[in-house]
Amino acid sequence: MKLICLDDDPRMEPALRRFARQLGHEVQFHTASATFKAQIKRQAPDLVLLDLSLGQESGIDIIAWLAEAQVQVPIVLLSGQGDDLLDTARRIATASGILVLGAVSKGQLVRDLPPLLAERSGSAQPRLIRPAAAPHLTSDELDRYIREGRIEPYFQPIVSAADRQLRGAEVLARLRLPSGQILGAPAFIPLAEAAGLILPLTAALFTRIITLASQLEPLHLEFLAVNLSAATLEQQPTIALVRSLIEGLAGRCHVRVELTETARIADSQPVRELAAQVSLLGASLAVDDFGTGYSSIRALTELPFDTLKVDLSFVAEMFDSAKAMKMLIAIIALGHGLGLKVVAEGVETEAQRRVLIEHGADLLQGYLFGRPMNILEFVQTQGAARGAADQAA
Repeated sequence: MKLICLDDDPRMEPALRRFARQLGHEVQFHTASATFKAQIKRQAPDLVLLDLSLGQESGIDIIAWLAEAQVQVPIVLLSGQGDDLLDTARRIATASGILVLGAVSKGQLVRDLPPLLAERSGSAQPRLIRPAAAPHLTSDELDRYIREGRIEPYFQPIVSAADRQLRGAEVLARLRLPSGQILGAPAFIPLAEAAGLILPLTAALFTRIITLASQLEPLHLEFLAVNLSAATLEQQPTIALVRSLIEGLAGRCHVRVELTETARIADSQPVRELAAQVSLLGASLAVDDFGTGYSSIRALTELPFDTLKVDLSFVAEMFDSAKAMKMLIAIIALGHGLGLKVVAEGVETEAQRRVLIEHGADLLQGYLFGRPMNILEFVQTQGAARGAADQAA
């Protein structure tokens, strides 16, 4: 494997060459960004080792150059200035579309860098795949698709942290185009909100959920979670939509309403009234994506929440960022301290699950337990999983 290192401290070169030689790698060491860039342009390496402190031009500048030049090569970040700076740089690189394989403090270089290089030598080079752009929709097209019944519910399992048993599901809106292509919510929800179509879209989704309720019955779900955006919360028909869903699912499962953008809605009297009405109707109320920019601790005191959903970014970063791990633990403790059930989103590995169990998360959601699925896939996979669990018991 060919490595390129950019570090303005030449004393780093002997150590890096020693590590690389032991693992059969070839290293090109540069102390100046100009020669580093020229080498990258001539021939892309398999891996870049990038120091953040480079004098006049910083490692952050190099990250920006790599992104602008569309150099799709994974990097390992190095720094002698502490984990917080490494963590911030990793976030900057990731947000720029660069794959970061690791971040290593120079004080722990001998311990932490060789395992990263060893792991890299035994794996195929990952490629960054940019998703195909979703088709551009107009508001007239979206309006027509909603009226044609093209809004479909997809279901993602929510399981007990302790035993992985299915407890409920989050319902996510999808749009089926005439071509058969399925679009995720980000491709059409912002347009629906901007064009004043979010209420008819929500009504179409809830109606479809009710028609599928009988198919869900064999799974014995405790609840279905649905999202309401801030754009719907101050509109009078919303409570009628929630009531219709609660009545349509009566006797089969409870309804959990997940509210997003709580910083915008905590001081709204209509939203307080809607939240109270939802609770009085028998639905539970969850604060969604807690810990992100639009979440508000104050909203927890203003609205009758009984569930807190930890944003998936904290779960995804728990092993990469000490701060993210501490914040994750603190959010779980905060939720329990307020008497709330805590749901952790974005769980993809058993290692993440073990940490979340250790710190008391009640429910888990993520690809480890299942991606969002249409009704047939959901019932088939979850029914099979329940049957296997019953046989094992």
